[in-house]
Order: sequence, then structure tokens, then C-alpha cells
Amino acid sequence: MGVLWVILTPPREAGLASASSPKVAGQAQTPQPQAPAPVPQRVGLRALAMADEPAGLNGSFDRFGLQLLTMVLASNNRGETAFYATIRRSQSEEGIFLAKADGKIAPIAVAGDPVPDQAGQLIAGFGERPAPVMNDEGSVAFIATLAGGRGAAGVFLANEGKLRTIASSGVKAPVILGGIGVFAEFEAVSLNSRGDVAFLAWVRHGRDTIEVIYVARKVGAVHQLTKVAVVGEPAPGGGFFAGFGAPVVNNRGAVAFPAVVKLGPALGAIFVAPAEAPMHLFLGTGDPAPTGGIFARFSERIGFDDSGRVAFGAFINGSGPDFGFFVANGADRRAIAARGQAAPGGGVYASFGAWPAMSHTGELAFVAATDKGQTFDGVFLMNVAGKVTRVVAPGDPLLDGGKLTSLGLYPTVAVASDGSVSLLGIVERDGEEANAVLRYGLAPTNPR
Repeated sequence: MGVLWVILTPPREAGLASASSPKVAGQAQTPQPQAPAPVPQRVGLRALAMADEPAGLNGSFDRFGLQLLTMVLASNNRGETAFYATIRRSQSEEGIFLAKADGKIAPIAVAGDPVPDQAGQLIAGFGERPAPVMNDEGSVAFIATLAGGRGAAGVFLANEGKLRTIASSGVKAPVILGGIGVFAEFEAVSLNSRGDVAFLAWVRHGRDTIEVIYVARKVGAVHQLTKVAVVGEPAPGGGFFAGFGAPVVNNRGAVAFPAVVKLGPALGAIFVAPAEAPMHLFLGTGDPAPTGGIFARFSERIGFDDSGRVAFGAFINGSGPDFGFFVANGADRRAIAARGQAAPGGGVYASFGAWPAMSHTGELAFVAATDKGQTFDGVFLMNVAGKVTRVVAPGDPLLDGGKLTSLGLYPTVAVASDGSVSLLGIVERDGEEANAVLRYGLAPTNPR
């Protein structure tokens, strides 16, 4: 069970900007070169990439995920979407791709690409859980497995066609438990607009392999690695860290993450580590839920915005719904959606998508099924005023032809700070169905 959140002004309610700057009456105007005509745009759902379409690598897209896994997409306010795909009829079997605002597709990294700052290293694949992330500047971070040389995996940052290694297997890791470790594996990367990269790593320390959360802070042209939390070390509020979920770094440099805790008052909790202050316990199991009962377990992934709010899914014990999506800001906790509550567009919430999604400005989105549908039947958005709307549903037409037929078995969404949502789904065109990467929001009227 999981959630995806977004606090945003839904694009359906947003006006389309096209006005030029006003002139001051009576003021002399210096002749200026005529600006290019604005590209006509409208709000709606469109397919960015579809199975069997060319991938630009002498091959075609096969799938946009792996079986039995919920995939991670990335979206930004420049109209771009980053996604993972497998490829047919190509020397590269898989890759991370970027769908641009104009609908064109560009590879970010594909299997077989060299790693420029690691001589002899090639990208072999993208691990068991491919999950690219992206910021509003267009940089993309991801984890890849490697072939050749000494490293087996690495965390990478791609920007303007250049690839940089943030961390890689076999390289010394910063101090943990009073000593030096060596990176072994990686998972769950996050990226903010300052270029800071947070990630979960497994570090070999003596005979042990230990989970550690790191943040690589961008300082000038380099990244400096800093330890955030380590399994076995004391957790704020009591007990010891026993395991971690996916960390998220916001634009202020703070890192939030869910964790399992042993020998503490809470068996599970969400922690926040500000850039310039000590880490603190944000929310723990046993805390009261605003729907009644107490929080029993949190989602593996959470959302974290620049104001410090955290969005998460949680199982609840006691009275009220047994599962819900929530936003918390210190002691202020509110329910966004919960099983059995009325859903916008009709019906009541019956089940939910994988995990929360949240933009850095607080837009929230999630996928849910209602009792009116047999499968997942809506992508929902919550704007800054707290209004939740259903913006995408099976049967919706696509701006570029065809219609959305299904959100799939393991739906996921990503949200950008402009209120647009990227998602995976199944579309139908000319009587044929195909897997697709889609985006809801402003789009050119004549894409691709």
C-alpha cells in the first residue's frame, strides 16, 4: 500500500499565460526585437513515450518498468519527464530517458555508455529498482550498475549531457561508527535544485555491511559527502536505527527519511536532519492520527517540501480508517485521503497507489481506487488551498490521439512545482493498446 501526494493548483484550474508585458501610457518606447510568437498550449493528458515507438538508439521502447515493481518517475516545471525503459532491437537493453517539453525524447544514460570520470567503467544496467530523480534545472540523478574496473555500482548526476560520479562501489565512504568504510551498493537517490544528492548506501565496515544515509552537498564544482544516519547509531527520541526508507533532500538542504527503530519508544518513525541543525524525530508510530487511532507503520517513500512539510502514507491501529495519506508539519497533521472516505468525482477510496509524491513547493498527488471502479481509477491532486480533485481517470482522451484505458497494476505518479503530473499507464490508439509514459498539464497543441 502506498501513496503519492501533491499540493498544487491543478492545471485544469490554472489559466494559460500568453499576455505580453503592459506598456506605460505616454512613455517613450525603445524599439525592441520582436519576440517569437508563443507556442500555443492547452491543458490535458498526452503520451510522451509508448511501447514500440523509436527510442532513438536504433531500437524501440519495450517496457517502462519491471514486473511486479512500482516504478519511480521524475518531473520538473520545465515540462520535462525522466523515466526508465527497456529497449528492443538495440545494443543497449535499458536506459534512462528524458521527455522534453516539445515531446522529443533524449537518452540520459543507457547500458553500454562509458563513465567519463572513471576510466574503463561502463554502465551495465540500472539495478533492481530503477528510479531516476530530477530537479527544476534539468539535472537527473540515478543509480546504475557498472562493468569493468573496480566498481559494481554508482550514484550518478547527469547535467547538460555530462555525467558525474557522486559515489561508487569500492571507494572509501565517510566516517561511520568511528572508522572508515567502503561503498558496496546504493538505493533510493534524491536531488534538490541546489544540486545536493541524498542516497541510501550499504557500506562495508570491517566484516559487516551497514546501511547509511548520505548527502552529497554541492560546493562550487564538487560534491562533499556527509553522513546523515547510520544503522546501529542512536536515534533522536530514543533507541537505535535499524533500517531506512528512501531519503528526500529539499531545496534548503534538509534531509527527511523514514526509519525502523529498535529499543525505542517508537518502532518506526520519520526523521528530519536540517542542513545547519541537529537531526530530530518528526513523527513516530504510536502518535495519534487525525482520523482517529494511532500511526502503526509508515510508507517506504515520503514527500518533503521546502517549507518542511512531510507527506506520507500510514497504516493506523484503533478507531477510524485503517490506512490513509497525511501531511504533517510538526504537531499540525491532516488527513488528505483515507480508506472509506468520499473521493472527488464519486465513490469512496478503497485502495491506493505506491507512495507519496511531493514537489519542492508542496504540490501533492496520489493514485487511488474507489468502490466505483474495479482497478485504480483516478489520479488525484491537492492544491495549496487543500482542495482535492480527480484530474486523470481511465477513459480520458489524450491530446495527441487515443485514450487512457488503465493506470496499470502498480501505478505511480511524479509531480512538478508547476502542477503537472507524470505517470505510467496503458493507452489505446487505433484499436491497439500499449504501455506509455504520460503527462497531465500544459502541453504544446502540436507535440512531436
